[in-house]
Amino acid sequence: MAGRDPSMPKLAWTEEEEAKVNAPAAQQPYEQTEVQVLHAGWDQTEQKQQQQQDRVQKQEQERDQQQEQEAIAVELDKRVLHSVIHSHDAPGILRSIYQWLVSNTEQSAQHRLDKSLLQLAEKHPHDVVVTLLRCSPACDRAAVTMWRVMFVSSRTKKTVMVQLCRVLKDWPFHRTSTSDGDNTDVFALAATRVLWELLRPANYPMEAQMSFSLPLMVLLFQIFASSQQTPEEVETFFRECQQEEGIATSPSRFAVLTLKALLCRIGYDMVVFELGRRNVWETLLHAESHHWAVGRLARAMKSISRRERRRIVLYLEAWLSNNEPRWNVPAMAFLFEMLARKDLRMECVRALQLFPRHLRSECTAMRQVVLKGLKMLSRRPYVVKKMEFLLPEIMGILPELEGDVAGNALFVIKRVLKEMTIRTASPTALQLAERLPAFFDSESSSTQLQSIHFFRDVMKLFAAREKEQLKTRVRQGVIPLFFHLHDENQQVAKAAEETLLDAAKFLQRTQLVDLLERKQTWGLGECLLEDNSLNEHLRQSLPYLQSPQEPLRLEAVRFIGLIARRVRDWREELPIIYDAIQGMTDDVSSSVSSLATQTLFIIRAAVRLPHTVPGLRGLSYRLWRAWKMKRSVLSFLCCCCCAQG
Repeated sequence: MAGRDPSMPKLAWTEEEEAKVNAPAAQQPYEQTEVQVLHAGWDQTEQKQQQQQDRVQKQEQERDQQQEQEAIAVELDKRVLHSVIHSHDAPGILRSIYQWLVSNTEQSAQHRLDKSLLQLAEKHPHDVVVTLLRCSPACDRAAVTMWRVMFVSSRTKKTVMVQLCRVLKDWPFHRTSTSDGDNTDVFALAATRVLWELLRPANYPMEAQMSFSLPLMVLLFQIFASSQQTPEEVETFFRECQQEEGIATSPSRFAVLTLKALLCRIGYDMVVFELGRRNVWETLLHAESHHWAVGRLARAMKSISRRERRRIVLYLEAWLSNNEPRWNVPAMAFLFEMLARKDLRMECVRALQLFPRHLRSECTAMRQVVLKGLKMLSRRPYVVKKMEFLLPEIMGILPELEGDVAGNALFVIKRVLKEMTIRTASPTALQLAERLPAFFDSESSSTQLQSIHFFRDVMKLFAAREKEQLKTRVRQGVIPLFFHLHDENQQVAKAAEETLLDAAKFLQRTQLVDLLERKQTWGLGECLLEDNSLNEHLRQSLPYLQSPQEPLRLEAVRFIGLIARRVRDWREELPIIYDAIQGMTDDVSSSVSSLATQTLFIIRAAVRLPHTVPGLRGLSYRLWRAWKMKRSVLSFLCCCCCAQG
């Protein structure tokens, strides 16, 4: 069959032979594979040709774009470098430079317009800074390139930093208008974002020296302000920055991070670490402790150069001279820390002019900071001689001060008075003699001691010139000094004894002097009552019933009991005494409550006696009779006195 002659008619073929002849093409593998190879070769050739055409077309497009961008750059250079720029054109030119950098991502093109940018920033720093912050508040790649160019150049870094810090200071928005009339608000946080980027070593080379005093101050203010108030718009903007960079959890903490980065860049790495170990950075975020943390930071920067300290002082003086209440207390705390070094003599004297207004402040923290700083400055002879004009202000607020704050005020007053003549200091000394006894009962033992010693000095220094006027003031201090003879603080008790002795000599109370010199304190109460100032003695004695010290409460009960023996107007004064003593019968001290109970018994017995003696001395006579009837009570009183003595 396979060898059938082809000339044989087809009709003579068998069915099997015909099926083989009409088999489908798939049954012919060799011929099919060859066709596929030919078609694949044609396809690859067409694809390569298309790719080549695409590459050529793309290169032509890129070449056209480069030519177009270069033409734009040439035009910008021509406008900036070869012609006078009108101020209203500056924002538009800056936007064009920014858009040009956004469009050109090639590394070789990043600095094509540096000269134009620097020229524009040098001539119009405000417009450049504000417009760039509006163009890119989140500080994208193109903006970072522009900021870095301006901050590395010595021509523009100072003026641009000043403008950037002005935005930083105006939390939460910097409200300004550029020369083209655009008055869109700028986020202060956008300026912080710029500073954060610039403080990265890759963006701001270490060899580029910068003055850090201004950004340091405005960052501290922004930490304070942002922890108090963060509008919703700022929060939204900050969340966008967070998503891009993964930065801190709040605007105030981001400002703290930026501040720490600044300190590390200027060589204060160990200060950052040490303050973190002491939890100062966390304290900086809370309003009530912010000024304390600012003071700690300033104190830690003790190696700061004199040049930078002078810059900081000038900036803080300008801040405190303005009527800007926010951040005044921290600014004052930082100022005093800068003045603590003794090489800023002129600045110390000049700063004194700031203090009268801030001493009158209703803010307790401000008074505290100012008086503490004045105490430090008053130790310097060249400063204290210039402080006399502050005396009226300090004397005016003295009655409102308490504790260590009052002690600081007294220290300053004493130092200033020493530099004055007796004649010029006399009016102030008379006021002091009247006001000092109020501080004998201060909760601060140092203020107690200081006020008692100061009272003694006033008597000695001004006795000859103002003796008659001083007598009234000194009498007001005798009873408080008498009570503090029994003070639990032995230093206070000793100071009270010495001062009371000088007061007795000044008032020419010979019997009182004799008792004090012989240490016979048990008889002092009776002696003090001989001047017939019972009402005043009672008024001064009543507060000591509430003293936290048991010896003072015990002496107050005893002394008021002695006053009751001499009282004349029993209708008016005796009820006051009775109620006061009755309130002491449940005192926590058994000695005080026992003495109060027995004193009340004597007063009741006196009131129940028949009114056989008429006149003003009637009640005194009845009390004397009751006292005689209760000798045991008298013995108890004497024993208490001896024990206290």
